[in-house]
Amino acid sequence: MDPLRQGTPEIPDEAGPGALEPAPTGAPGLAEAPARVLVVDDEQTVVDVLQEFLASLGYDVSMAASAEAAQRLIPELRPEVVLTDLNLPGRSGLDVMRFAKSVDEETVVIVVTGHASTTSAIDALRQGAYDYITKPFELDDVQKSLERALANRRLRAINRQLVEELRQKNGILQNHEQELKEKVRLATWQMRTLYEMGKEISANLELAPRLQIIAAKAAELAGARAAVVYLRNHETEECRVAAVHGLELPPSEEPCTHFFAAERTLGFPVFEQRPVRRNAADGEPGFELPALGGLSFRQMLALPLATEGLSIGMLVLLDKPGGFTGEDESLLELFASQATIAVQNSQLFEHTKSLDRLKSEFVAVVSHEIRTPLTSVKGAVELLSDHRYFANTDQQHKLLSIAQANAERLLLLINDILDFSKLESASLPMVLERQRLEPVVRQAAQNLRTLIEERRIQLDVDLAEDMPDLLLDANRVAQVLTNLLSNAIKFSPPEGRIELGVRCERETVRVWVRDYGEGIAAEDVPKLFRKFSQIDSGSTRKVGGTGLGLVICKGIVEQHGGTIGVETTPGEGSTFFFTLPTADYAGEHARGADSGRAAASGTAAGERPAA
Repeated sequence: MDPLRQGTPEIPDEAGPGALEPAPTGAPGLAEAPARVLVVDDEQTVVDVLQEFLASLGYDVSMAASAEAAQRLIPELRPEVVLTDLNLPGRSGLDVMRFAKSVDEETVVIVVTGHASTTSAIDALRQGAYDYITKPFELDDVQKSLERALANRRLRAINRQLVEELRQKNGILQNHEQELKEKVRLATWQMRTLYEMGKEISANLELAPRLQIIAAKAAELAGARAAVVYLRNHETEECRVAAVHGLELPPSEEPCTHFFAAERTLGFPVFEQRPVRRNAADGEPGFELPALGGLSFRQMLALPLATEGLSIGMLVLLDKPGGFTGEDESLLELFASQATIAVQNSQLFEHTKSLDRLKSEFVAVVSHEIRTPLTSVKGAVELLSDHRYFANTDQQHKLLSIAQANAERLLLLINDILDFSKLESASLPMVLERQRLEPVVRQAAQNLRTLIEERRIQLDVDLAEDMPDLLLDANRVAQVLTNLLSNAIKFSPPEGRIELGVRCERETVRVWVRDYGEGIAAEDVPKLFRKFSQIDSGSTRKVGGTGLGLVICKGIVEQHGGTIGVETTPGEGSTFFFTLPTADYAGEHARGADSGRAAASGTAAGERPAA
């Protein structure tokens, strides 16, 4: 029986790709290479018909009469579609299918079988065939099956391409994610490192140690062998080496370099504040830097210490194995900005200290020079007031009394200014001795007895029994008590009452002076212990003063290791108090501090403290 059914379209003698209707989607187009099709069948009639028909559709058709012949063709031909009969002499169409799949797993296999072997065709589908056609068949069925097979193959190819593109893009995305994570990690580390280094740099306001820390931390951050900090003298425009880390500078007699000349030597661009990197190539001589005694270096990263367009110095990193990188430059540029602020703050601090020292010296000299003639004036007034030597009228005696009182007041103000100046310079003389507080309290109260009686004020003294010994300077503590009592008298109404008390509280002794005057407003309390500060009210202007009394009291108490404060209620009065540590507690505290200093000294000298 003929394997081709009746009704097969007649094939023209000169058949070509355009002889029939255009191939549907999936058939090869003019822009594509023709699809390669291998027909494997041992019936010559079928082979001839299929070859002529498929060639007319534009396919590149090859023929094989047996499985063995097909296996020889497949590796070289690489067909996209294999159209094979299942029943072949020798090996079967299934062997052809397996071989084709082994060469290219994307090869599409369509099996041709008779009605009687449909079960075998279904089994072939299970093993990987794309479709099957039963004999006898119509050429239209072959065409449709072939087109579906090619479309399926191309869809799989497109799918593979899309999957591959997706895989590549996922890989790129993962790489970007890793890069972003690494950048975030690096930025976090940099910020944390800069923050920690900033804390270390800020721990000391003194300029010299701060510069040394900046040099050391910059070298550590960059992995450099050495670091140098240059500073600019704004008065002379000279460039000086302010700090060095990792170098031992030989003695040098180089003249001071002009700062801008030093910038040019390092390679800074004119009128630009940006970092400079230099690396000496192999075989090239090293380069020298200003004021480093002729030392030679191979790598350098120089960063300007500049703010608001003003250059105050340069931070130079030297000799890093492998050279300095752009990452080093970016990180150290942030560090240099931070260091610039720290250096400026230290310079301002040093300048403020210098001005404060000059002010204290000026105040001390002027006060001392004023006190000397004032003492003579006071002595002369006292002599003139003595009725044993001079007979004065009532008016003269009144004027001399006013002069004497104001001379004493002026002398007291000068003494306050001198004490305050000494407190500021930490040179207020103080001799601490182990003694009891009660005699000091009673002596201070006795010193003001005349003033208390003049204002008819009642003074109640409440001293606790069995008071512990204290380490104190009796004269200075008496000065504190006198000042607090004097203030209480000034701010108490005539015939008022003042309380002076002492109590022991664990390791401290608390002393307080309470008055029942006008009290102090809450917003005025912070002003009490500020220098030259007085509460702006009628009562304070009436009693006058320098505004230094409580500041001096605070300094004296704190030098004893105590604290001072106030409790007040407007309209009900105020209680000023201070505490002093007992002698035993102060001694233990001092021994602990000495031990800590000794341990720190041993550690600094290279000794390891015991665990």
